[in-house]
Amino acid sequence: MAEAVEPLAGLEVGGLRAAPGQRVTGLVAIDLGEAVAELPIVLVNGAGGGRRVGITAGIHGAEYVSIAALRRVVMELDPARLRGSIVAVLTANPAAFAARSIYLNPLDRKNLNRVFPGDPTGSASDRLAAWLDANVIAGSGLFIDMHCGDMNEALVPFTGIELTGDPAVDALSRAVADAYGLDYLVIGPLPGSTTTAAATRGIAAVLGEVGGRGQHPESDVGVHAAGLRRALAAAGLIDAPAGGPAARQSTLLTQEAWLRSDVSGYWQPRVEVGEAVVAGQPLGEVSDAFGTVLRSIEAPIAGVVLFLVTSLAMNDGDPLLAIGAG
Repeated sequence: MAEAVEPLAGLEVGGLRAAPGQRVTGLVAIDLGEAVAELPIVLVNGAGGGRRVGITAGIHGAEYVSIAALRRVVMELDPARLRGSIVAVLTANPAAFAARSIYLNPLDRKNLNRVFPGDPTGSASDRLAAWLDANVIAGSGLFIDMHCGDMNEALVPFTGIELTGDPAVDALSRAVADAYGLDYLVIGPLPGSTTTAAATRGIAAVLGEVGGRGQHPESDVGVHAAGLRRALAAAGLIDAPAGGPAARQSTLLTQEAWLRSDVSGYWQPRVEVGEAVVAGQPLGEVSDAFGTVLRSIEAPIAGVVLFLVTSLAMNDGDPLLAIGAG
């Protein structure tokens, strides 16, 4: 993990450079082999020394609340009052964003958040992950990945962290997640994700999830933005913000069950996002076009429904929902 206080210096990423007390914006071209991605990046270099924080949004292309909230916060920050620096990638998966693609990068049909730390000689998603890992995650004293439910998903607001075994790193991750102040805090790894890549490097990392269904209402954007500001304050970059949506006391979850469909068909959930369920409870069915039930889905554990696919269309291998438990 980077030292808590670093000396003032120029901040350089992808050809962009911000002097102390300066904000710089620009599109950074990333060679993906078969295509070039232009990442919208904001560098905010504070006038006071402190941590470097890497932040991404839009790892999945239709996660609009995260994109809108990150843009709002970094464009409103005053570099003269910032202690430390921020490298913010406003839309980390431009091809998926342009295609309104759920889950997958249309360039190679891979889920970007399952291929970290990436491969600079691999396919488009592998190369993009490798660049983000090397230029945004690496070198940071804290990494924050902002998400929301994809275009076909509803979810209850939650944060996530992964324990590294380093007490100082884990304490920072927990403090930042607590400050983000969402309904639930999930502790556990997600192989191939940004936050697991950060944890592997010994970097404190927090996942934030608010909103979904391809919408970006102020009620969700405001919650995500307020959470990020509180997180930056907990990390020492800004003063505690006044006003805005209040932090919530997070319920701790240490177990997750992800349920996926093994058939294609028509999905009819029988529960709501945020609903408490018991083991064995019917959760929904996948049927064929004529209503014949192909699969009945039951809860493998007791817990709360963290996210739920709300589209009627269901494909073999797609997620149905996730349950979190304490």
